[in-house]
Amino acid sequence: MTKALVSYSSFSSQPDDAFVISWLAHINDTGYPETFPNVSTTHPPKDGKVVLLSGEIRVPILRREGQEWVPCPICSPNSPQFKVGRMAYFPEELAVRFIGHNCAAKHFGERYAEAEERFKVEARCRQLVAAWARLLDRRELLLHFIASAKPVADALHFVREQLDTQAPGFSGFLYVDLAKRQGELIVRRDTGLRDQKGQLIIDDVLLGRVDGYVLLKKTFGPHNVLREAKSFIDGMDAPLPKWEPGSEDDDAAFQILARGGQALKMMASLREVASTIATAQSFLRTYNLSLLDRWFKAGASPFQSLVLTREGNQLLLRAESFEGAHYANVLLPEAALEGIETPEGVFDPLTSEKI
Repeated sequence: MTKALVSYSSFSSQPDDAFVISWLAHINDTGYPETFPNVSTTHPPKDGKVVLLSGEIRVPILRREGQEWVPCPICSPNSPQFKVGRMAYFPEELAVRFIGHNCAAKHFGERYAEAEERFKVEARCRQLVAAWARLLDRRELLLHFIASAKPVADALHFVREQLDTQAPGFSGFLYVDLAKRQGELIVRRDTGLRDQKGQLIIDDVLLGRVDGYVLLKKTFGPHNVLREAKSFIDGMDAPLPKWEPGSEDDDAAFQILARGGQALKMMASLREVASTIATAQSFLRTYNLSLLDRWFKAGASPFQSLVLTREGNQLLLRAESFEGAHYANVLLPEAALEGIETPEGVFDPLTSEKI
């Protein structure tokens, strides 16, 4: 179906997000991006600037008469050419068009590549501005979580600090051995059977899996993560700079990318630290320590001797390894095994997958 070419010049500045959202809804409902109000279908000048307003959009061709493809205003305004296109603004003409993405890349060349990079920056800024607002909405919930987690993290740090001070080298030695098998403790057992040559058949048997050995990792430090997150949240009193799509204020965009990116990293670190604390606590559980004892007694550990038990609020260690002799009597603060209050929704995603 051939349509008359239409040209509108009604955009003195880059269309806002509300226009883009309405246009996208029209495309999804009708299959005709070129019939949305104030969309030009004329050929754009080759040397003009192009501003991309959307990512690649797959047009629902089944909604179009005869299931025809979309005409491309760049190469063939009167004939079907493409199914995937992009919204674009042409500031010299004050016009918007729906253009075929492959054709546009060839037609505009380097300027299209520049427009693509600018669009990526703007899309990221949109995402981060929205994420910042959501983060501000749950600021008090995050501070509540940090306040609840801090004494537990401090207690676990105190345990680890004592262990390293009293038994240097033990944590690192045991961590490396456990980490290379993801905590699995394997023992060799005589099956009581013999093969065709009359030799005993020995099987590797999984004795169990040690939990929480992250407590022994050199970089274990949830207390540091919580302190840094608290400092960042306190610093959110200073708002992001004012910015909107089409703005030429590169400094504002840079600040949004930097601080917004830090906000997402902060949230990711808090989600991880909640899991890390709970996991580390499991290392101190009686069952876990008993499993290590069984592993040693089965002759499968790298230790010449190993006693690691918990009696009340004390963790007792006597061991000998290639690192030497290890002795420790570690005090376990009550908070070391306490639970953490995690408000509902506090760690929900701040951003959508695609803006």
